[in-house]
Amino acid sequence: MGGDVFEGARNVAIWGFGREGHAALAWLRARHPELPVAILNDAPLPSAPEGVDVWTGEDADAALRQGRFDVVVKSPGVSLYRPELVEARERGTRLASGVNLWFADNPNAHTIAVTGTKGKSTTSRLIHHMLRAAGRDAALIGNVGVAALGQPAGADHTVLELSSYQIADLDAAPSVALVTNLYVDHTPWHGGVAQYHHDKLRLLRSESTHAVLNANSDKLVAAMGERRNATWYGRPDGFHAREGRLLFRDRVVDTSSFPLRGMHNLENLAGACTVLDAVGVTSVRERVDLSGFAQLRHRQEEFRGRGGRLCVNDSISTVPEATLVALRAYGDRRVALFLGGTDRGQDHAELLDYLAGANIACAILLPDTGARIAHEMAGREWPFPIVSAGDLAQGVEAAMRTGEECVLLLSPAAPSFGQFRDFEERGDRFIALCGA
Repeated sequence: MGGDVFEGARNVAIWGFGREGHAALAWLRARHPELPVAILNDAPLPSAPEGVDVWTGEDADAALRQGRFDVVVKSPGVSLYRPELVEARERGTRLASGVNLWFADNPNAHTIAVTGTKGKSTTSRLIHHMLRAAGRDAALIGNVGVAALGQPAGADHTVLELSSYQIADLDAAPSVALVTNLYVDHTPWHGGVAQYHHDKLRLLRSESTHAVLNANSDKLVAAMGERRNATWYGRPDGFHAREGRLLFRDRVVDTSSFPLRGMHNLENLAGACTVLDAVGVTSVRERVDLSGFAQLRHRQEEFRGRGGRLCVNDSISTVPEATLVALRAYGDRRVALFLGGTDRGQDHAELLDYLAGANIACAILLPDTGARIAHEMAGREWPFPIVSAGDLAQGVEAAMRTGEECVLLLSPAAPSFGQFRDFEERGDRFIALCGA
């Protein structure tokens, strides 16, 4: 999208008024103070900004369908495929996004975009941390919690964590793009798994973008195996994790300052090092400087609960593949595993096969997918008790009653919507219930 999306516009709407919507309003008031701005939102707003019309619910839908706005700045959470948006575009409404507008504002920035079903937040932060440790001026924006629009670019690099929602209508081509993996997620927003993967890989549509790709992701290899201008990690000819160590080709990399647990985090580090190497920080072939790096919350977040029990808040694990990763990270411990959440058609077969031989003390099944998991587990012998809980509070109490010493691991293999606002609220609730 070019900077001329507002040319000739007489009125503009911002659809969705969370973090991205607030950033869009501030940007519009600074750049186009002459334009009247409306806010569209599915639910009523607690308070409205001064001088702004607010349309909610069916009124907002009707205004969109009637093409009442020349430009709509859409927040990422609003699906690109909603019927009212499709109708509005057919009537001539132009669509803008915060990320597209940021790229238009910063055409000469060196950009490093990071996406993937899992691992993108950690990998983005690793890249940013190591760039700064190497003396580069780097900014970190996007899905990390800092809306891109209005943020300055780094003098040397800008790292953008991007979700599939932000990529689906992305017009810009980043300088470097890293994709960690492709699993099943966000299918309601995209309308299906195939469209979700297609929208993710839109990040790589320009061959001018240097792609950094994970060779351990079968779906990525199948989709991008022949792509030009690509560097693969997870292979013996580059950065790869093996037997708990990071290697560059056949040499062990010093990762003594790396604080994160699990092979999956070494894999994330391999991807980050591949990016650093690609932009000229070749010292990562020998040693990585990660002193002071801390993991984000809700990602294998360890804490002590009642009675000193080790508890792990891994609420970010919203797909079965992420839960498998967490179980392997704690493979040396007995685990009380919490599973269940919003049903997005997740395939639990590989996870259940792993559980059969894992060091599980008990499985706590939560709504909504817990009922489906229980059905899928029926008819097999399991070497641990299976507890169906009505909610997270019941599940925690059941796990606390286990007589043996075990880790309480919330790694639910499903999103949280329905019982919780998001995975963060679910994780915070788990911490409170465990008595931290």
